[in-house]
Amino acid sequence: MKKSVIFYLLPITFAIFSGCVSTEKPVTIKQNPKIIERKKYSFQTLSFMSQDNLKVYADYYSKNTKHSPLIIIYHQAGFSRGAFRSIAPRLVNLGFNVLAVDLRAGEMVNQVINLTHKEALKEGKSTEFVDVIPDLEASIQYAKKTIKPRKIIYWGSSYSAALGFYMAATHPAEINALLAYSPGEYFKIEGKNIEEYAAKIKVPVFISSSRKEKASWEKIYQAIPSKKDFYVPSNTEGHHGTFALSAFYDDSEENWQAVTAFLKKLK
Repeated sequence: MKKSVIFYLLPITFAIFSGCVSTEKPVTIKQNPKIIERKKYSFQTLSFMSQDNLKVYADYYSKNTKHSPLIIIYHQAGFSRGAFRSIAPRLVNLGFNVLAVDLRAGEMVNQVINLTHKEALKEGKSTEFVDVIPDLEASIQYAKKTIKPRKIIYWGSSYSAALGFYMAATHPAEINALLAYSPGEYFKIEGKNIEEYAAKIKVPVFISSSRKEKASWEKIYQAIPSKKDFYVPSNTEGHHGTFALSAFYDDSEENWQAVTAFLKKLK
C-alpha cells in the first residue's frame, strides 16, 4: 500500500459556526469567517487507498508512543479533518494518538479543504453518506497495519456517528470502543436500521448530543447490550456533533469532563 506524507507546523485558525439542528438528518453547519483562536502544534497529513481505489487523507497527531490507544475521529456532514484542530491536541494530552480522517462525504471547515471529497469528485465517485464505508474501513486497516496501536477507538460525528454502529457491529475484532456524537437513524445500511446494528455491539459505547437531539438516538442507546454511557448538557441546550467540544462554546468544558471520564476507562 502506497502512502504519501506531508509534515506541518503551522498556525491554525478557527471559525465560529452557526446553524439549525435537525433530528431527521445530519446537519451541515454554515461558517462565519470570524477568527477566535490561533494555535501552533504539529501533525502530519498522510494518505492511504480505499478498496474502491480512492485516496483517503487524514491528519495524524502522535505525541504519545506509537502503540498508545488510537482514536480515529470522523467529521460530520459538510466538514473535513479540520474540525478537530483544537480537539485532537487535547485528546493527545490525555494519552491517545489521533487519526482525523477526511471522508468523501464532506467539504471544508476551519479553512481546511476535504481532500478525500476533492479526490472523489475528480474520480467521479458518489459522495453520499453510506459511500464513505470504504473510507472508514481503509482508515481502520491503515491504523491496524501501519500504526499498530494496542487499541482502536472509533469516534464519529452526526452521520459518521451513525455509521459507527455499523462499523463496530461488523468489525468487532478491530474496534475496541465507540464514541458517537449526535447519531441518529439517518439512513439504512443493507436494509437495516442503525438500532439493529447497535444491538450487536460488544464494545463500550459513549453517546452525546444536544438536549433536543436525544430523542433521535434513545432507541439506539437502549438497544446496545454492552457497557454504555451518555452525556447531554445539564444547563444548556448543547450543540450538534463533536464540534460541541470546541473551546469557544461556553458549555464545552462540562462535555469534556464527561467524555474524559469515559476515555480514561479505555486506556
